[in-house]
Amino acid sequence: MNFLVPRDLKEAGFAARRYSILQEDRVLARFRKRFRQALAPFEGQTDTPLLVSSEEFAGLIPGRNNVWSYSQTHVLADAVLDEIDKFANGNARTTFLFTTRNRADWIRSVYWQNIRSNRIREDLSEYADLLQQGTDLEGVVSRVKNAVSSRADVLSLNVSELNDRLFPVAKALSMLNVRSDDLTPVSNLNVQPVGVAEYFLELNRSPMTDEEVMAAKRAHLDSLRTS
Repeated sequence: MNFLVPRDLKEAGFAARRYSILQEDRVLARFRKRFRQALAPFEGQTDTPLLVSSEEFAGLIPGRNNVWSYSQTHVLADAVLDEIDKFANGNARTTFLFTTRNRADWIRSVYWQNIRSNRIREDLSEYADLLQQGTDLEGVVSRVKNAVSSRADVLSLNVSELNDRLFPVAKALSMLNVRSDDLTPVSNLNVQPVGVAEYFLELNRSPMTDEEVMAAKRAHLDSLRTS
């Protein structure tokens, strides 16, 4: 099996995020080019299953750069499918597999990711109001289905209702007829420590400079990792 994961797709992921902000044809063309370049090492291996995994291909995480929803995911998915079809000379059987969450879980996760790396000053309740337009993740999946269903399958898994963290990976591998019984889970690096979002909000609202705030956040997270 061949695979492309986020570290292999940095340039394409950056272009996907930029497109969700600017929505310009030239940026979408750059995304296509960068993804095409990422596929290039597998030229001539179109009979080998290929797994492409990148959260950034859905676009910029809502709450940044005035982006409040995944409104361009269907456009990016259509571009991905075009490049896959060209790569496989029209012989690819493509499936999009999206992971979604319940609204409350998604808002909490997005808030944590954004307060960790940005100087937002809203508390969780205030931020939830801003994020409401982006909470319909199944609507995002539906738009992708409308855009590509004539050429590809589109599936979604709500991970809020799953106890097995490995199930989405196992599901993806099973669709590629690849065994998954020897998968080894790794530590969850995106866990939100209790009380840290509230502490980061205090830092964000403080008179400290942006550089001082980010340094304080890094130091606090480092101290938690070593404790």
